[in-house]
Amino acid sequence: VWMTRKERQEEERMKVLILGGVAAGTKVAARLKREKQDWEVTILTKGKDISYAGCGLPYYVGDVIHEKGQLIVNTPEKFEALTGAKVFTGMEAVGVNPSAKTVTAKNLETGEQGEYSYDKLVIATGASPFVPDIPGKDLKNVFVMRTPDDAIALRNAVEEGGIKRAVVAGGGFIGLEVAENLAARDVRVSVIDFAPHVLPNFLDPEMSEYVENKMADAGIMPMTNVALEGVVGETQVEKVLTRKRAMTADALGIAIGIRPNTAFLE
Repeated sequence: VWMTRKERQEEERMKVLILGGVAAGTKVAARLKREKQDWEVTILTKGKDISYAGCGLPYYVGDVIHEKGQLIVNTPEKFEALTGAKVFTGMEAVGVNPSAKTVTAKNLETGEQGEYSYDKLVIATGASPFVPDIPGKDLKNVFVMRTPDDAIALRNAVEEGGIKRAVVAGGGFIGLEVAENLAARDVRVSVIDFAPHVLPNFLDPEMSEYVENKMADAGIMPMTNVALEGVVGETQVEKVLTRKRAMTADALGIAIGIRPNTAFLE
């Protein structure tokens, strides 16, 4: 198929806008700039960090990863110099106009909104932790584990000495990794899950029971068929309420699932 000169010129100056700058977004940008150096590639990302090691976050809490700088694979400045892609942090996409090929984004520092045009749009906005609408969810020492700031906040709280007992809601991968690393910092940890066993979407019941026994041997108490119902405290977590009983705790870690960051597309 023969291309006209105009079509070749349009392909040469293709403008690609990428929403999201953690793993998928930065990989797409880097690959595009390797393959199409003349293309204009721009990343808009809501957070202040890009290209961070999400899988390592619980291990920063446990001091297996010692320095917080080790969680950040690339800074925006380093990534721009390395790839030639532009990166704008603190920019939240709030709407898309497919017919006009524009994205409306809000500067989270100033509150101002602006429009960004594109020829091709890549959506790599990821997901956010699901936090149920329970009493006390906004108390101090209620944690999630999604960004470097989340891991830094939990580790700082542990090192300040205010967390001796913790409950982790969620017996999936993230919940168990958080529990493991809290236990490594001499925090007494219990894991609660609504399912009959931990790792319910990964292991069959026989293997889950093996894991639960190993957890108990390590001093991490698994409590299954238990629903999280609320948190009690004056200003910070003092008790975690479940369907079965109230559990004394200084902190609650919530790792019961995620929701895609796609509301802006509505």
